[in-house]
Amino acid sequence: MVAAGATSIIIIGAGGHGSELASYIRDLCKSGANLHLIGFVDEYKARGPWCGTEILGNLQDCAMVVRQQPKVPFHYITAMGDNQTRRHLVQAVAALGVPNLQAWTLRHPRATIGQDVTIGEGTCFAPGSIVTTQIRLGHHCILNVNASVSHDCEVGDFVNINPGAVVCGNVKIGTGCYIGAGATIIDKVSIGAWTIIGAGATVIDDLPAGVTAVGVPARIVKRLPMPEE
Repeated sequence: MVAAGATSIIIIGAGGHGSELASYIRDLCKSGANLHLIGFVDEYKARGPWCGTEILGNLQDCAMVVRQQPKVPFHYITAMGDNQTRRHLVQAVAALGVPNLQAWTLRHPRATIGQDVTIGEGTCFAPGSIVTTQIRLGHHCILNVNASVSHDCEVGDFVNINPGAVVCGNVKIGTGCYIGAGATIIDKVSIGAWTIIGAGATVIDDLPAGVTAVGVPARIVKRLPMPEE
């Protein structure tokens, strides 16, 4: 039974990250949040029970479920670690044209969010993630387990900051960047859009858009094709 006034949530992506998001939602409910996980959407998995709830079908099936209750607000969050895939999914949801299906921001009870932090819709704050103060976070970002972002940072849309990564103060991270697990970005560094920082890397200098950088200190090892807008 759905509690009165509960926020209805749909997770897009029935994989490992999706199962994590489901557990985060259960943690939020235990802490007193009035949420109801409707189910998962996945283009490649059949309908049926999964992870304590169910797979509703693909995006078109999801749209049908939501359209059946046009006066009920539904909320979704994406569960894809790949930033380009996540952006494509958000674009696909928008293309459905379902006005009562809107992006939802997940803030785990053990996430710490300071003052003067601007957060874009659809962003996930995993357990132990920390953002301090005077920070702008874009839409549909992932701050994974124990990732931290310090003061006066600007983080673009569709950025994934992986577990244990440390972003120091006054850092600018462009759209679609992937910051690997345990990486460190020192203060006042700028990283261009869609750049990948390898796990455990330490970035001490500015990096351009569309590259892969690894190592300590981080060095560019590959140029990447920029995604189409």
